[in-house]
Amino acid sequence: MTGLLRFDGDRATEADTEAHTADMVAQRHHLRRQLAVRAGDRVLDVGCGPGYLLSELRGDVGPTGRVCGIDISDSMLRLARARCAGTGTSATAAATAAQGAVDLRTGRAESIPFPDATFDVAVAVQVYEYVEDIGRALDELFRVLRPGGRAVILDTDWDSLVWRSADRERMRDILELWEDHVAHPRLPQELGPLLRKAGFEEEPLTTLTFVDRALDPGRYSYWQVGFIEAFLAGHPGARAERTRAWSGELRELATSGQYFFSLGRYAFTLRKPPGG
Repeated sequence: MTGLLRFDGDRATEADTEAHTADMVAQRHHLRRQLAVRAGDRVLDVGCGPGYLLSELRGDVGPTGRVCGIDISDSMLRLARARCAGTGTSATAAATAAQGAVDLRTGRAESIPFPDATFDVAVAVQVYEYVEDIGRALDELFRVLRPGGRAVILDTDWDSLVWRSADRERMRDILELWEDHVAHPRLPQELGPLLRKAGFEEEPLTTLTFVDRALDPGRYSYWQVGFIEAFLAGHPGARAERTRAWSGELRELATSGQYFFSLGRYAFTLRKPPGG
């Protein structure tokens, strides 16, 4: 495995833009339904990124609630702080008064910087597949939830990725190299037993499928092409001309109306037992 993908600098800015795509908006709606946050709740977003979900959850908890986010990326935390600060207009000020307080901190999933039983609800989106010591991270999540608290963990199974290509061997090679950007590329297949070992009770698993039949900035896969190109540029096993040919074919398929992309994500809804 090479170094894991880090969302700093340009990568953070691109992730911020990607959050506007229809797939990502639908994902946040799904997560909010699963989380079932109530007024007054204390909510933790592990790996909060640029703060889109966090800022939406502020309205769900209301003025008596609190939302907290941690991330290892200073770039992401700056974006999240700016998003939660709003624009300073009177309309924004009025809306902010009806939202929960915000607490953003540098922190890791394996060492969450909050006391035991602090939160009613927690969420982690595309985080645990990057964490090498997944057992420790789940123990930390269990620790900071109050007894009876809920959590949702969402991650991708990269085996679910379907991308049209006339050169199946090249596509397979590129995607195998891309798997090195995470510690656990098939985490949803492995997560259930790990959750039970950590002490969680599971609710029915839910899934999301991203499907793109065009390649433009409003589509999730457009940004994935850029992330993969950037990651492979620093991968010792990648060849630049092969990466260019791969992305070039995708753009040609899009131009000719033959583009197809599909990816599966899995949302695990959890509960800490009342006596936990």
